[in-house]
Amino acid sequence: MSDKEDKNIEQVVEEAQSAAASGDNDETTTEAPEPHVPVNPPPVPAAAKPAPAARKSSSAVAWLALLLVLVLAGGAAWYLQDVMQRETALQQRLAELETVTGQLEAVTGQKEDRLDQLGQRWQQQLQQSMGELQGQAERQAQAVQSFEEELATLRTELARFSAHDRESWLLAEAEYLLRLSNQRLIMAGDTVAAQALLASADAVLRELDDVSLHSVRSAVASDLAAVRAVPKVDLEGIYVRLSALAEQADKLVIFQFPERDARPREATQEDWQARLQQGYEQALLKLSDYVIIRRRDVPMQALMDPQWEGLVRQNLRMLLEQAQVALLSSNQVLYESSLERAQHWVAQFFESDAAAAQAMAREIRQLAALQVQVTMPEISRSLEALDGAIERRLQQGGGE
Repeated sequence: MSDKEDKNIEQVVEEAQSAAASGDNDETTTEAPEPHVPVNPPPVPAAAKPAPAARKSSSAVAWLALLLVLVLAGGAAWYLQDVMQRETALQQRLAELETVTGQLEAVTGQKEDRLDQLGQRWQQQLQQSMGELQGQAERQAQAVQSFEEELATLRTELARFSAHDRESWLLAEAEYLLRLSNQRLIMAGDTVAAQALLASADAVLRELDDVSLHSVRSAVASDLAAVRAVPKVDLEGIYVRLSALAEQADKLVIFQFPERDARPREATQEDWQARLQQGYEQALLKLSDYVIIRRRDVPMQALMDPQWEGLVRQNLRMLLEQAQVALLSSNQVLYESSLERAQHWVAQFFESDAAAAQAMAREIRQLAALQVQVTMPEISRSLEALDGAIERRLQQGGGE
């Protein structure tokens, strides 16, 4: 071989060695393939010298590989740091979650205890409410039962008096009249109203014209005769007379002392005996204001203070008004007692010889002798007879 060929071979070997050295420094580069050295390389012109350019290219590739390795190392380090930070944050988050979980468990335990307490309380309240509702239900059941019983009674009464049965309505009217007559006689002692009601009931029974009601009409006639036999008391007249006496009480004269009309005569200065007589009479006049001598044929009572006169008159009026109340209530004992006390007051505290007092005492004696209490007869036989007749009619209707 020639010298030129030897130089070309050496140049190629140097380039291969430099490339191999740069490949050892780069971790990511792959091994360069071995150059193919031709056995008989073509001749290279003597003027061309590529050795410096090839060295610069291999140096740039080496620096580029080194930069790439640094970038990869920095990325790996950053990634590793980020992973560690995430792991630390995750551990902190797990610790927080464990703390929150513990708090939640504690709160859950408290809530469960609270729920248990509330459940027990609600159960007690529910049991109490159920007991109350049960009691109300029992009371309502009793009320419903009572209402049903009343309804059954009303249905029975309605069955007795059907709207299509004219006789039943007439019997109901007669029963009402007889019941009302009993009430008027017992409660108010009104014999006039009782007679009118009994007569009306008898007229209704006569309109029915039923032989089976003969016993009822007979009982009505007997009750009507008993009411007519009751003595009549003039309540209004007696009441008016007592009112007149109460008004006269203010006009009666209470015991009074007589007034002295004698006056001492005047004497002249020349007559000393006359002046002495005048002084004596004036002394007697003043003494008479303190001491009064009076003769009476009746026993004397203690003198009354003038300020009590109004009280005495008012007491007499109250006794007469009490007699009026006893009159309206047919209380004979209270009536006579009130008039007796009133007469005693008239005789003790008023002028017995006065005409007004004598007239009042005489009127009180006449009123006290009257009979104001009347025994009312029993007139329930007619009502009982009518109820029996209606019951028999109802039984006959049910049997049919």
